[in-house]
Amino acid sequence: MGKDIDIHAKIVIAADGPESRIGRWAGLECNTEFKYMESCIQFEMAGVNMENNRDIALFFGSVAPGGYVWIFPKGDDIANVGLAILQHKATKPAIEYLDDFIAKCPATKNAQAVELNVGGDPVGGMPKKMYDDNILVCGDAAGQVNPLTGGGIISGMTGGMYAGQVAAEAIKEGDHSKKFLKKYDKITRDDLSHEIDKYKKVQEYMLTLSDEEFDNIAHAFQDVNFEKISTTELVKALVKVSPKALLKLGNIL
Repeated sequence: MGKDIDIHAKIVIAADGPESRIGRWAGLECNTEFKYMESCIQFEMAGVNMENNRDIALFFGSVAPGGYVWIFPKGDDIANVGLAILQHKATKPAIEYLDDFIAKCPATKNAQAVELNVGGDPVGGMPKKMYDDNILVCGDAAGQVNPLTGGGIISGMTGGMYAGQVAAEAIKEGDHSKKFLKKYDKITRDDLSHEIDKYKKVQEYMLTLSDEEFDNIAHAFQDVNFEKISTTELVKALVKVSPKALLKLGNIL
């Protein structure tokens, strides 16, 4: 309201999204390399005509280079329709890829956009350091994102949980130094690093596939019975149906 206000804290938890401004103010390297920052755009659309509005639809390959297109139904004829791309793999902006997809897809070509959301998604893994004196960084700000799916809700909440726990311990002990707060960095990496590193390798493999290879994998998946749906189960199935995937990824599962 026209007034400057100074706010002082013993510990700041920076959960301010990709390219954390707060983390960078504190001198931490929270920048994501250009090649690892996905450009994301999504419409909420009305009038979507899906065969089954309880199904999630995903489209891979040249339709969204370096990422994928999604259709997430929200009931009746409403759905979130969006995509993510890696710009260094693309030849045009994300919005143009999405417009092209919507115009050609039978489910969306007659639908109307009623809301727009855009943003970046850091898929390059966690930075070298997520803490310093009086500060912890978590969530997208700390690259706590699955590089394969771009999803970061569960991993971000996990990082936030550890940040809260360590911050509470630090306040109780009266020690807000980076030496004490380093504990957050260790327990978070112990929990998340293996999964992030594993899916980074799968992402790198997926970036080598052509549209024809994606189609062949999709056809092979039709004969696979999934006991449960998860990223790990999908990668296991991929290794089973693709000799190339077995060669590249067989040792990481």
